[in-house]
Amino acid sequence: MPFDVNHKLWISTSKEIGQLLKKQMRLKTIEPPEEKALSFKILCELYVLYVELVNKLTFIYFNTFQVQKRAIVRTLVENATQQLMLLKEELKEIELSEYVYMDKVLISRKLTPRDLMIWRSPQFLYRRPLDIQNIISKNKIYMNDEEKEASAAEDWVKVTEAVELIQAHERARRARIYKANIKYDKKKYLEVKQRKKINYMFTFKPNQAMSIPVKRTIFNADFIKTEESCADLRDRDDNMNELYDEQELERFNTLRNNAARIIQSCWRAYKTRKILKIKKQFKKELLGIKKIRKLKRPNQFSNSVLEMYKNEKLKGQLDEDFAKLIMDERTRLLQVRTPWMMEDISDHIRAWFDEFYGKTGNFHPYPDPVKKGTVLVVIDETMTPMEFQESLNKKPMSKEEKKKQKDKIKAEKKKKKDKLRQQKIKEAKRRKKLKDAGIIDIGYIVSSSKPIVKIEETMKQFSIDWRDVDEYLNRNHDPIKDWVTEEQLDVIHQELRQLVDEYMRVEYELLREAWAKDNKVPYKALKVKKPKKKKNKKKKKPFDPTEDRTLDSLYNELKDDGVIEQVSHKDFDEFIADFNFLADDTRDPEDNLTTVGPAKGDIKMVIQESMLGMSEFDIAKPKSILLIGPLNSGKKLLCNIIASELDAVFINLSPEKTTQYADDMNMFLHKVMKVAKAFQPAILYIEEAHRVFAKKTPPEQAAMKPTILASYIAKKILKPIKKSDKIVLLGTSNMPWAAKGTLKRNFKKIILIPKCDYGTSFMLWLDLMTENAPDDLEAYQYSALARVLQAYNSGDITNNIAQTLNVERKMRLRFDALEPKEFLEYFLSENNPPMFPPELKMMEKFTKWFGKSNKFEKMRKKIMAIKAAKNKKKK
Repeated sequence: MPFDVNHKLWISTSKEIGQLLKKQMRLKTIEPPEEKALSFKILCELYVLYVELVNKLTFIYFNTFQVQKRAIVRTLVENATQQLMLLKEELKEIELSEYVYMDKVLISRKLTPRDLMIWRSPQFLYRRPLDIQNIISKNKIYMNDEEKEASAAEDWVKVTEAVELIQAHERARRARIYKANIKYDKKKYLEVKQRKKINYMFTFKPNQAMSIPVKRTIFNADFIKTEESCADLRDRDDNMNELYDEQELERFNTLRNNAARIIQSCWRAYKTRKILKIKKQFKKELLGIKKIRKLKRPNQFSNSVLEMYKNEKLKGQLDEDFAKLIMDERTRLLQVRTPWMMEDISDHIRAWFDEFYGKTGNFHPYPDPVKKGTVLVVIDETMTPMEFQESLNKKPMSKEEKKKQKDKIKAEKKKKKDKLRQQKIKEAKRRKKLKDAGIIDIGYIVSSSKPIVKIEETMKQFSIDWRDVDEYLNRNHDPIKDWVTEEQLDVIHQELRQLVDEYMRVEYELLREAWAKDNKVPYKALKVKKPKKKKNKKKKKPFDPTEDRTLDSLYNELKDDGVIEQVSHKDFDEFIADFNFLADDTRDPEDNLTTVGPAKGDIKMVIQESMLGMSEFDIAKPKSILLIGPLNSGKKLLCNIIASELDAVFINLSPEKTTQYADDMNMFLHKVMKVAKAFQPAILYIEEAHRVFAKKTPPEQAAMKPTILASYIAKKILKPIKKSDKIVLLGTSNMPWAAKGTLKRNFKKIILIPKCDYGTSFMLWLDLMTENAPDDLEAYQYSALARVLQAYNSGDITNNIAQTLNVERKMRLRFDALEPKEFLEYFLSENNPPMFPPELKMMEKFTKWFGKSNKFEKMRKKIMAIKAAKNKKKK
């Protein structure tokens, strides 16, 4: 991306952050709104603002290369995303649903639900180390000099082989054409064309290998359409002037000219019609009246993963240069400034000695290393001469008095702690009371947010540090050297002060000893309290049976066994679905809760929120996700999309794959988790996860031993996954009720894929049919198709279009119009038995099971039950 664009975007975004912080400062002071709908609206506005902010900041972070500024933008992105997730959780608590609808706020800002989608790959991708990425990638992204030479040699060999193969085929083709011409038109070919004769000789001996591989082509076509035999053709005289008279030749020429004229007129007419069609279509697009109804997908950032790793290579180089600059500057400062700094520190400590001796006739106790030594003198945390004089005049405290003083201090600390705890309890009770009354304390939500505080501090520090820096002039992304010098001076000063303190303590004791002699007082050296050295407890390394093996060998072993699978690249646009635009308008007037369920497109937002934790930023994420829904509802496609968007290693732990490791599951899972942690982000996939936790295994599946993995998931898979790990257990199920309760316990987040609605059905027919035949299906009854076949799942509709609109049918579209009954015939006639949409009872079964596993659905049911009881009493 151009430097100027990124710079201007950063300036506008920093202004927006300032305005957002001012708005949040005002919200901290407001009283909690009594109307729940008003609180919901305020939080929705904040959420939309943070969505826009996160999208801009991630784009800026991805294109910022200056090391010191990149650290600031990263802090802002991380905290803005954390605040975004906190706001979403608050909205879910109010909405009592995984799906939040804020259409009124979107309309006021002229946005659509699609604009709320946070995920933008590769801006959010977790960056693997390049050596790990090289193992995964077939084409190495980063290579050293030796690897580059070896790769270049391999490429040259491949190019040479390809050239030889092309030359062999070309020689054989020319030889076949020459032989055919000689066979059918020897005289014309040799005399009229006046070509030199090519010495072509083909010899073959039995069991003799060919020197050049030649592809044989068998010609079945007739080159000359005639009733004459080959002998007649061979004896034919091509001199037409002798065979025909002038009138006959003129008639032949007239026929040829007429034929050429007809061919040319047809070709010109075709070209003219094509040009007119393009101009007409361009005019429609220009005037905004384009007739073709084709789904327009949003143009998201089209950065490839390869481009991301190229940018990472540049950033890595800049990081290395920055680290080298720090080391060089530190070395220079140590060589040049060390003697003067030590002298300055020594003079400062001696001046401190002199000050106290001149005013009190004594020396202040030398600060202990446990309290950072004479740093206390610099920051004025030692006693003043007056305070020190008063302490000398005081009588020394007895042991009992010291004990009482310590007890008093402890009591005061405990009292403060208890008071703080009581305040927290009181505040929690107040908020609970407000929440039970349906009142949301927005001021507390904003003021207690740690990410907001961090953003405020970062922007305040940025405005101070960067006020005199012109970023526009730094097009080479050079670090600011003055800051490095200041930082290293501070570090070196603290290190040297510890060293100087050791020498000055000796001088201090000599002065005290001399003072004791002068005042005829017994001298006693002061005890030095040094900080306790932390004992590095050697943690026992867990036993690793694959310690002698490389990650490359483990990865390739799992890949060869089919456990690690290569998934085809998909993005979220491949999951064609529409959003619910009715839910916000059909709220209950009493409790403001939505009364219409989610549409299929709403599931994208829930999945993207779960994916944010898989990015390089520190964001909470679920360890395991389960997608439930009927067959062909898009579960496997969503898993494929998640793996593609994350650029994740896809590890299949379905029963079909794990049955081969039934004898040694511990060793198998150890390899899987070791590879997953090394190559993260990683997805551990279980297809039809209810089989693993099945109440009763069907006889036909008993040979696979599907339940063998169930007892290992909690301890061997979920427990080793840390919060910082980018690993997720992803499962699908079309019969979750057939599994035991352990299915719910092992999958922390369960997502129900809704049934296909009219909007989703319409978009499927429109998008897929116009992609197959955009010209012939310009005006088609998509709405009628969507309404009649709405109940079918998206996978069924996709398969129907692919089978019905095959190549043969598309070729006949110009003269044989496509009728809607052909799609109906696919469902009813071509399938045995006929394919019908999922029964209503089946979807109710999914909804009932999901209601027992989702906390928001449980809370909503309780509220509905209370509401029903109240209405019953009124009647």
